Amino acid sequence: MKLPEHFSFNQQNLQDYVDCARRFYLRHIVKQEWPAIESEPVLEQEALIALGERFHRAVQQYFAGIPAEAIEASLNDPDLLNWWQQFTRLDIQAVPGTKFSETAFTLPFEGYRLTAKYDLVIYQPGQQALIYDWKTSQHEPRRKWLERRLQTRIYPFLLARLAQQSNSGFSLTPDQIEMTYWYPAFPGTPVQFVYSQSQFADDEGYLQNLIREILKLDEAGFTKTPNESLCKFCRYRSLCDRGVNAGDRNESEELENDSDSAFDLDFDQISPAD
Repeated sequence: MKLPEHFSFNQQNLQDYVDCARRFYLRHIVKQEWPAIESEPVLEQEALIALGERFHRAVQQYFAGIPAEAIEASLNDPDLLNWWQQFTRLDIQAVPGTKFSETAFTLPFEGYRLTAKYDLVIYQPGQQALIYDWKTSQHEPRRKWLERRLQTRIYPFLLARLAQQSNSGFSLTPDQIEMTYWYPAFPGTPVQFVYSQSQFADDEGYLQNLIREILKLDEAGFTKTPNESLCKFCRYRSLCDRGVNAGDRNESEELENDSDSAFDLDFDQISPAD
């Protein structure tokens, strides 16, 4: 499959492919309009999306230099205010290093580009790089689920690969990179992953093979997932004859709802059972 000339691989479209090749084709190649809602109840879902967007925006403003007190004064939602206060207690501004907030990094990879947009990277030259990702899910953090996500592989890998380029501005080895998922609704249970040289090598081979597999497929090769539980929360389910009614997010603890500000909002993913 020849992809558009300026196509960029990222954690979202590669996750779509891993979950369901057909979804990848419909969403990222032909850009099919989404004919169905992802989950019920709709109003609650929309409110959570808006809340996640506002939290990410507030954090971005904070690292852009707007005083925390001014940001807090603009927050009129009690849940959002609580999230914000939990965030400010982290006192991340006090952590030494150069901070990159809502910053995208891109590198050439397998004839295309690999891109990641980071909520926050703190770079301490000669020491380490700390990646933070804000997850505004209402469900408690689950390490096993996060461990399987493409984001957990791509974000540290891309940073390590960039550091191999002389003009990148980064001087790092893979084992100097750490990634933390932080949930404002569960501030005391961050999920941390320490990267390594061996994980970097594994991720490089995995991502190369994954992209090469995609490029070899024709339209018929982008088949529907055999895991039909994923279809309950996919907007393409009616196109695939996998049901009409959306799954109820309140009945599934496996539905993740967080504002991924890297690309599109991505709420149609659920994880396989642990």
